[in-house]
Amino acid sequence: MIVTDAVRSYLAETRPDPDALLAEMQERGARDKVPILDPQAATLLHVLARAIGARRIVEVGTAIGVSTLHLARALPDDGELISFEIDRERHTAAQSYFSRARLAAKVDLRLQDAAEGIAELTGPFDLAFLDGLKAEYTGHLDLIVPLMRPGGLIAVDNVLMSGAVAEGRPIDGWSGDRVATARAFNDHLLSHPDLLGTITPVGDGIALAVRR
Repeated sequence: MIVTDAVRSYLAETRPDPDALLAEMQERGARDKVPILDPQAATLLHVLARAIGARRIVEVGTAIGVSTLHLARALPDDGELISFEIDRERHTAAQSYFSRARLAAKVDLRLQDAAEGIAELTGPFDLAFLDGLKAEYTGHLDLIVPLMRPGGLIAVDNVLMSGAVAEGRPIDGWSGDRVATARAFNDHLLSHPDLLGTITPVGDGIALAVRR
């Protein structure tokens, strides 16, 4: 873990209980070993989306829709969220959840390779969230940056990998190659000429960058 047990416990105690639908999604993620966003990180995304007044959002890695739900709930009635997923079963599950949440009208769930899909998009976007295949982060980032409005926010999950990235060694199933790839990506994001970025120890590490 990338924070102390005391910090993790305190954050869990102070976090409101999820509503029935979100609790069901979280339980499914744990049961079926679907990688879903850490609750603290998900809340951070929601707060940030509201803070910047996001109206158009693009997401890579829907999974069953936990992060997507937090982002969609931050959008105004005429907002738009486009989310890419390549796993058909997870994509179908997310569609079902968004139908039940009555948010399907503003969430465009696409069963499509993200690189192909992003290349077809027209900006500007207010917020982008990357949580797909980690080895493809750099390519996805480079495709998304030109689509962001000035002041637009990019958030990226799993940039610390249970602390393995900071320690520079395999931890909790993150291989040495994946750690090296993550470190290279973080360097790329933080030195990108069109971005002003930072890394936060929230969840499994969230990188945040603003388009200059």
